[in-house]
Amino acid sequence: MHAEHAVLLADLRKVARPIRRDQPAQNDSYGGSGRPFFNVSVPDRRAIVKRWLAAHKSMSSEDFFAVVDSLTEGQSHEEKTLAGMLIGANAKARPDVATTDLDRWLGRLNGWAEIDIWCQNLFKAEDMLTDWPAWRGLIDKLSTDANINKRRAAMVLLNGPVHYSPDPRFSDLAFVVLERLKPERPILITKAVSWLLRSLVTRHREAVVAYLDANAAALPAIAIRETLTKLKTGTKSGRKAPT
Repeated sequence: MHAEHAVLLADLRKVARPIRRDQPAQNDSYGGSGRPFFNVSVPDRRAIVKRWLAAHKSMSSEDFFAVVDSLTEGQSHEEKTLAGMLIGANAKARPDVATTDLDRWLGRLNGWAEIDIWCQNLFKAEDMLTDWPAWRGLIDKLSTDANINKRRAAMVLLNGPVHYSPDPRFSDLAFVVLERLKPERPILITKAVSWLLRSLVTRHREAVVAYLDANAAALPAIAIRETLTKLKTGTKSGRKAPT
C-alpha cells in the first residue's frame, strides 16, 4: 500500500457511517460491488479528494498515478471510487492517463457505481481526441472483454462524448458497440445500452430513431422503452425536466 493511500484510507474511516441493520445493505443495490463498505457519502469523499489535492499540488503525475494505482487495489468500495474521483478532480494529471493504465484499473472494479464513477464524464471528448486511435482501440477492446464490468465501461465511457461533441467518430463507435452488446440481457448491460442510446439522442436523434426501428426485435425492452420516452418527452422517466 502506498503511504498516501494509507492516509486516504484513514480519512475514509474517520467519516464512515454506521449501516442500519434494519435496512438492506447499500452496497448490494447501486454500489453492487460486494466489497467491504464504509458507507462514506459522495460529498464526504469529494471533500477528502479536495483537501488531499490541495495539499499535494506539487506532486508529479507519476507519483499521483502511483497513489491512484494503489487505491484501485484496495479492498473497499470507497477506496476504488475515491481513486476515480481523484482522477476526475485533477485536471493537470488527467490528460496524462494512458489507456493501458485505465484498462488495468477498470479490471479492478465491479458493479454499477464503481464503473460509472470512473467512466461517466470522467474523460471528456477532448481528452479522447488527443489520441483517438488509442481511445478507440481501448473502447473497442472493452466491448469484447469477458469481464462484464469492462463491457459496461465501453458504453459508459461514450455517454459524455456523444452527448457533448458533434464529432462523428464518437457516434460511429457508439453504434458499433451497441450493435455488439445489444443481444446481452444482464441488467448491467441493458441499462447501459439504454443510457447510451438516450445520450445519442441529443445530437443524433434521427440516427437513434432509425436504429430503434431497425432493431426493435433485438434490443432490450428497457432500452426501447426508455429511449422512446426520451425521444417523446426529453427525459427518461417521461416527467418534465425541472426548469
